[in-house]
Amino acid sequence: MPRPKSFDPDTVLAKAMGVFWEKGYDAASISDLTAAMGINRFSLYDTFGDKHELYLKALDAYSQNVVGAMVERINTIQSLDELEGLFGAMIEFQHSGECSPCCMMHRAAISLASVDEEARKRVEQARERFHGAFHDALERIKRAGELKHNLDLNQAAWQLIITKSGLASYNGSPVPEAEAKGTVRSMIDQFRVS
Repeated sequence: MPRPKSFDPDTVLAKAMGVFWEKGYDAASISDLTAAMGINRFSLYDTFGDKHELYLKALDAYSQNVVGAMVERINTIQSLDELEGLFGAMIEFQHSGECSPCCMMHRAAISLASVDEEARKRVEQARERFHGAFHDALERIKRAGELKHNLDLNQAAWQLIITKSGLASYNGSPVPEAEAKGTVRSMIDQFRVS
């Protein structure tokens, strides 16, 4: 009969997620992971499988916790001012000194998704969740009468995703705050009814 685990798998998975988030898949060694997780190699392999399986589980945890929280936030947006405020909060957080160097899903997209089918699926799922949330937010804003009549909501939602991803790619060295906020304001103004 196997011994019960002396650690909480969700807690140590969160620690592994932190390592992958900071270093990316390739640079995160098994030693880095076991040190951060506070478990030995046997426990890592026994509980999570190999490094690749652990990474995919960490991506899933990131999607559930971090992407999920952002999607929930987008789901509350009812106006263009609130939409602009979402991006403004992202920009301010980047300049707070508390922001991670890069979004974990963005790091996966640029480093692993082109060669790893499972990682690519997770990146695409996250992108689809963001697109759906932004599209729904734009539909709510349109019903409130704030959007141009002929605005293509699908394209506008993609524009918001690309802007969000672009900002995230500069987390480690953020775009100057005034310029970033001005660019977002200009984009939002293009959506606004005259």
